[in-house]
Amino acid sequence: MEKKNNLKTLTAVLNQYYQDNDRQKLNQLTQLLQNDMIKNPNDPFMRHYYLMSLSTLYHLDFLVASIDDQNELIDYFFNISYWQFYDLCLLENVVNMIHVERSTPYISDILKQYATNNMPMASVETVSKILINALETSIIQRKDDFTRYLLDKVKKYKFNTDDFKFQTWLLFWIGVFENNNNKIRHAYSIATYLHQNITLKNFDKFLTITQTPSPFFEDTKKDTPKS
Repeated sequence: MEKKNNLKTLTAVLNQYYQDNDRQKLNQLTQLLQNDMIKNPNDPFMRHYYLMSLSTLYHLDFLVASIDDQNELIDYFFNISYWQFYDLCLLENVVNMIHVERSTPYISDILKQYATNNMPMASVETVSKILINALETSIIQRKDDFTRYLLDKVKKYKFNTDDFKFQTWLLFWIGVFENNNNKIRHAYSIATYLHQNITLKNFDKFLTITQTPSPFFEDTKKDTPKS
């Protein structure tokens, strides 16, 4: 229980610092967690907490981790036979700094588990965040095959069809991937109607950082979905 509470507290803090774009606090927290990790070299959770904080810091600039850090995380995920809340939270918070194709087998396992088991709601919410983050990462890394793979898997497993927030994010990523401004505008409209202010803020952040032209200006060319 203590581990789960620590994890929830840490992820909430990391998310807030990310939303605030607060590099100073993220750097300070990452340094503190690194110091704790050094003091507790045999505690894998301390190491994971540090990597989660590092990944959040990297997320601000869409950086990837070193190969050694990526390999360490992949080795951990490889040994998971049944994904529990802790494992899902870890993947949610580090997927953006891993070369996205390397997460393919683990996301596939998670979706199979979702389809064949009654996941607790907290776990389903975390899986939603994994998928949202993985779609963003695949688009940033320009791994079109993985993006298509992930969208096909979500459709195949009818993932979380009743969650309006997840479906809004899904529509946004499909619009970005297909270069379809109508879908992006529709995602904005839904998020606005549902008062999803944080979601709207993150839409804006992604479009700004990636220098994506505003979908609210008429293009001189038609929207052309990727084949």
